[in-house]
Amino acid sequence: MPELPEVELYCRYVARHALQQRITSVRVLDERILGVRKAVLLRALTGRQLTRVRRHGKHLFADAGSTWLHIHFGMSGDLYWYQGDAGQPRFARVIFDFEDGARLAYDDMRLFGVVEVTPDPDAFITEHRLGPDPLDSAFRLPLFRRIVTGRRGAVKSLLLSQDIIAGMGNLYADEALYRASIHPRRAVDTLSAAEVKAIFHSMRAILKEAIAFKSRGGDYPGRYLVQHREEGDRCPLCGGTIQRTVVFGRTTYFCGRHQK
Repeated sequence: MPELPEVELYCRYVARHALQQRITSVRVLDERILGVRKAVLLRALTGRQLTRVRRHGKHLFADAGSTWLHIHFGMSGDLYWYQGDAGQPRFARVIFDFEDGARLAYDDMRLFGVVEVTPDPDAFITEHRLGPDPLDSAFRLPLFRRIVTGRRGAVKSLLLSQDIIAGMGNLYADEALYRASIHPRRAVDTLSAAEVKAIFHSMRAILKEAIAFKSRGGDYPGRYLVQHREEGDRCPLCGGTIQRTVVFGRTTYFCGRHQK
């Protein structure tokens, strides 16, 4: 499932391949993926150029002049840049044809993503009540402390709530809490100042590291929980036993020894 690091790489992918080129046509192969009427999408993007791209949480926005292309990748969304019909991915839902003959396909097997246009990303973020992006330059420890203050419930639930923090997903929430030595069911209102600080730094660190690993095409190191997401496996940090539970409706893994 694409989370913040994956969407950041999609932004870089679009920036590398698709900017400053005229879109000659937009082909919608499955209208179920659209968040607007097909005619609206075609009218807004055909003949336009994408001039810049930005991300907020798990959302990608590309500037097309008087409007912005918006993509949310859902559970299985992906982007493919290719030449010729032979390169078309199997589950292509929308294809953007460019004047140089190249094509950008939005591929989505499970159809949980969205392709649409929006007048302004900031208005979209406000309208959809998205929280701050954890890698934004304005997202600092004092802001995170204010976010946490007065909250109740499990700390993993807080990290996964897109209206509180935009972009954290199941995998990286588990990884951040694992690194911070915090149990995913730990009540937010019982966290100490030091624990809040540890979560903040581990969350930002794991997201940045994931982007770096994926940009190089490498795999995660063996010390990461993601390499041990199996009940009964051994924790590479302390030798404890990896346990499994469900938090916020999501399968959750943690170390039974150092995440109390």
